[in-house]
Amino acid sequence: MAVKIQLFGQLKQMTGVSELTMDATDTDGLVKEIAARFPLIENLTYLIAIDRTIVQTNTFIKAGQEVAILPPYSGG
Repeated sequence: MAVKIQLFGQLKQMTGVSELTMDATDTDGLVKEIAARFPLIENLTYLIAIDRTIVQTNTFIKAGQEVAILPPYSGG
């Protein structure tokens, strides 16, 4: 299934795109597809958010869900 993904921060700068479309049914597949398409970011740490909620385990992606790839954040 084709999923629209938004990229932010250094990930957007390194890939040269702010949005992509990829075939993925879950976040593990999404990570593999991103690594294959963009080897420069394969070893970077980043977060995946689905519908504005960060997911930390493999999660299924449904049609129409909002997916974002975010750089790690810190704050105070």
